[in-house]
Amino acid sequence: MRWENVHVAGVGVYLPEEVQTAEQAVAEGRYDATAAAVNGVRAVRVAGPGETGPVMAAEAGRQALARSGHAPQDIDLVLHACTSHQGRDLWTPAHFVQREVLGTHASAAIELRQGCNGVLSGLELAASWAASRPGSGAALVTCGDAWHLPYVDRWTSDDQTVFGDGGSAVVLSARGGFARLLATVSRSDASLEPLYRGMGPWDETPFPDGKPVRLGDRPGEWLLRDKVAYDDVLATVAGNFDETLRQVLEESGTGLHDARWFVHASMIRPIAEWGFGKRLGLDPARTTYEWSLDFGHVGSSDQLMGINHLAETGRLSPGDRVITVGAGTGFMWTAAVLEIEHTPDWP
Repeated sequence: MRWENVHVAGVGVYLPEEVQTAEQAVAEGRYDATAAAVNGVRAVRVAGPGETGPVMAAEAGRQALARSGHAPQDIDLVLHACTSHQGRDLWTPAHFVQREVLGTHASAAIELRQGCNGVLSGLELAASWAASRPGSGAALVTCGDAWHLPYVDRWTSDDQTVFGDGGSAVVLSARGGFARLLATVSRSDASLEPLYRGMGPWDETPFPDGKPVRLGDRPGEWLLRDKVAYDDVLATVAGNFDETLRQVLEESGTGLHDARWFVHASMIRPIAEWGFGKRLGLDPARTTYEWSLDFGHVGSSDQLMGINHLAETGRLSPGDRVITVGAGTGFMWTAAVLEIEHTPDWP
């Protein structure tokens, strides 16, 4: 979808103070030394007591709102994306974020469960909202995740990911901002849904055995069903990603190598180097990937964290185009293209 009058007005990020390094985790016997060397993640932030996902999302939301120039009463929609436990069972964290950031104002507050594609899928939904209500104000998209034992082991629950804690937020507006949202595209392919469900029996309650979730074991259960399953999955993933990216570039009138920045999720080095460096021919200097290895995979906050980093370090100039892409289990892919209108003056 090409957007004509949707702007990124403000971005916010909240990161806990505690830093845990991969070197520490190896020394404590919590992380395999070979995996640490291959995967490349240097450190993560660790949420402290009371720093739940919604709390961190609200902190980021207040920062994004302050930077946006909008008042709380301008925000008509709150979308809160999350993947990890949000601090309470049978509860609606989106309304906590709404209350903490805006008070009681907003037409709707909705929780998004789209895995690691939550924020970018929320960006597209919020753009639809802002574009269809051009006189009503703006939309707030937040994300917050904290990964704690015994539910999740941030170092070993998924052998393709190291999880870090934090929150992020973005304000979209029809009134203006530091960047224009040129286009967004999403694709969903439910043929891959069993990949992270696995083939085991259903759980009747959350966290049934009290042991850390083993996300990395589930794909193997499904991929072993026949000899060609692995190759088929790789082809399906690559095909959907390629088509999503092709379409968003076409709709935004952007060439892949004409964009100044390409911001993707923080994943382990072998996947990033193969999936983005080699397949797309991307120069790592055009990405925020190396910087992100000090934070790990922060749910679906990685892309906003990367854009926020570029803004805070003065690396965004008028006319720059930024491509950002995401993928979430299920599977769903979203890509977006921004054009910088002015350099944000953020500390």
